[in-house]
Amino acid sequence: MSDSVQTVSGKPTLEVREGGIYLYEKPELLTREEHGALGFRTPPNPFEFAKHISTVPLVAGEIASAQKNYPVVFSDPENASPIAVVSVIKDRNMFVDDSGNWEPLHYIPSYLRRHPFAFAQGKDDQLAVVIDRSSNFIAEDPEQPFFDGDNLSERTQAMVDFCGQYEAERRRTVEFAKKLKELDLLTLQEVVPTAPKEGEQKQQLATYWAVDINKLGDLEPGLVGELHKTGFLSFIFAHLFSLENWRRLLDRRQMMMEAEQAG
Repeated sequence: MSDSVQTVSGKPTLEVREGGIYLYEKPELLTREEHGALGFRTPPNPFEFAKHISTVPLVAGEIASAQKNYPVVFSDPENASPIAVVSVIKDRNMFVDDSGNWEPLHYIPSYLRRHPFAFAQGKDDQLAVVIDRSSNFIAEDPEQPFFDGDNLSERTQAMVDFCGQYEAERRRTVEFAKKLKELDLLTLQEVVPTAPKEGEQKQQLATYWAVDINKLGDLEPGLVGELHKTGFLSFIFAHLFSLENWRRLLDRRQMMMEAEQAG
């Protein structure tokens, strides 16, 4: 575990506001004193916690994987965080089934795979390990404990390492977002289910922020070379390829609605 990442011993010195981490209902700083008797238990419904969401945060390095299944868009031009769109049905994740499992053979974003662990940041960029105490992965009669004596167990250490990798990618994603803002590449776009017939009003299903292909094409060659060198250009193209998934998402929505009506 990195020197800048630690579990908290004794009284926590870093506060984590309840609900302050997206999808973490009861975040607590992991301590030997408070959580020494707890550990992992694999639930039958591992993604129940994500069944009502419509978007999932992404780090830039996984856009290429997510674009195979979902539209990847951006939150807004000021803080252009990439997000995977997993639903166009209100309060229903279209990729989590009734048993709380993710759709097989579809990419699962790392933000969800790291749950119920995360990092909280304090002064001097110090990171502490957080768990979502409400998670059904956490049990008082665990299959595998969080701690092995005074140290983290092997599985806990693996989760902490994964969170560390996520944090490193998150910081790179922040740099990517800054570059998109600096170059003013994002524009507001819209999802229209079907082309309107003559005389009909256009139906708008959703609006989203995406890279404007015309603005990208107008960039000076030197700027394009810079984007390529940093790897940002590959992120942009993966994002643009992903927009084809809007049609697949709408088709999936239609099939789900028809299946419900059929009973």
